[in-house]
Amino acid sequence: MHESSYRFLEELLTAPGPSGYEQPVQEVVRRFARGFTDDVRTDWHGNVVAAVNPQGSPRIMLAGHCDQIGLLVKHIDEAGFLRVHAIGGWDMQILLGQRVQVWTAAGAVGGVIARKAIHLMKDEDRKKVPELHELWVDIGTTGEAESRELVAIGDPVTLELGVRRLRNNLISSPGTDNRVGVWVVMNALRLAAEASPKAALFAVSTVQEEIGLRGARTSAFAIDPQLGIAVDVTHATDTPDVDANQHGRVLMGRGPSLASSM
Repeated sequence: MHESSYRFLEELLTAPGPSGYEQPVQEVVRRFARGFTDDVRTDWHGNVVAAVNPQGSPRIMLAGHCDQIGLLVKHIDEAGFLRVHAIGGWDMQILLGQRVQVWTAAGAVGGVIARKAIHLMKDEDRKKVPELHELWVDIGTTGEAESRELVAIGDPVTLELGVRRLRNNLISSPGTDNRVGVWVVMNALRLAAEASPKAALFAVSTVQEEIGLRGARTSAFAIDPQLGIAVDVTHATDTPDVDANQHGRVLMGRGPSLASSM
């Protein structure tokens, strides 16, 4: 991967964008797209649409969703702990002990997700998967008043953002679903623009996929393409306890998987 392409990916992965709160990551997309096309717009829903030769034919739409699952501050208790609501679908066991960032009007506030210590639980409670209302976000404050000076009800929360490089040219990041899809469609449009295509090409960074495919529906309705390609993540099956006979042979680093929808 070229260094400039990696920088774009890194910027996508370090910008917050829970469903409904995608403005920061969409600004990264707009800035990148304006480097190769003047036709970049943001629709009423928040989708960013970059176009090359929009009057051409056929009309082809490439889509990747920019939103990520997150949390939403719904209550601040007397001790200053934040109680949260889910944005999108979570595996509750993944949340325990995670470092998080609360995205306030003044910037990010760090915290950690906690629950009652296992030493204080009954045996039957230790074996249960916790529910979200049993967890809280600790931002290190001494009480409700201090927390309210920093955080407001309705502020979105993400896992701590960042990119960790692994061996064999792999990375790990909370935002890979689906910033990699946005990265692919925008770079595909950039490469196509260099070839002066006859087709009308639209690359869309869509919003609110994690809560109902909303942005893809509204942007597709507006563009009215003859052909649409959505780029998203999938599950690799070269991991422990996954049956390739049931789920297909999907290997890490061996290229994309294809699926069709009629």
